[in-house]
Amino acid sequence: MDISALQSRLPAIRKWIDTTVEEHRPVARPLTSLGFARLAHYFDAETLKRASVVEVDVVPKPPLTTLGLHQFSDFEQMNGAGVTYGDVYFVERSRARDESLHFHELVHTIQCQILGIDRFMLAYALGHLVGGGYENNPLEEVAHTLEGIFAREPRLFRVEPIVSQHLERVVPALMKAAGL
Repeated sequence: MDISALQSRLPAIRKWIDTTVEEHRPVARPLTSLGFARLAHYFDAETLKRASVVEVDVVPKPPLTTLGLHQFSDFEQMNGAGVTYGDVYFVERSRARDESLHFHELVHTIQCQILGIDRFMLAYALGHLVGGGYENNPLEEVAHTLEGIFAREPRLFRVEPIVSQHLERVVPALMKAAGL
C-alpha cells in the first residue's frame, strides 16, 4: 500500500470534489424539501438541514485512475446509486425517492462532518485499501448496516452517536494499519 502516493493525490481529489459540488450547487435541493417522514426519527435536525441532494443520471466519481491511483479502479468503475461529498450528496435520478438510499448517504455526511472532508477522504481510501474494496470498507460497512436496520426494522435509534463511536474505533486502526 503506497500511502505517500495516496496522500500526494488527495489535494487533486479535493479540488475535483470542490469543483464538482460547485458546478452542481445550482440544482442541489435541501434534503428536507423531499419530504421523507422517517429520517427525522433517526437523524438530528441539524444533520437533515445541512444536507443537500443532487439528482443525476450518473453519479460523479473522481478520476482516480487518471490520477495514478489504480488500486481504486473498482471504486471508480462501480455503478453506485449515490456518493457523498461533504454535506452534498449525489443520487441516481431513478433512486431519488428511495429513503433508504438517502439514509445511507446521510451516514456519510455525518462521517464527513465529524472527520472533516480531508480526513474523511483519507480514512475512506484507507478503509478501501485495508478492507480490500468497497464492500469491506469499514466506513461503508457501518452505512450499510444502519441502512439495513432502517429498512427492515421499526426500531428507532439515533445515528450520529453510533457513527461517532464507530469512527473513534475504526479511524485510528486504519491510520495504524497504514503506518500513519
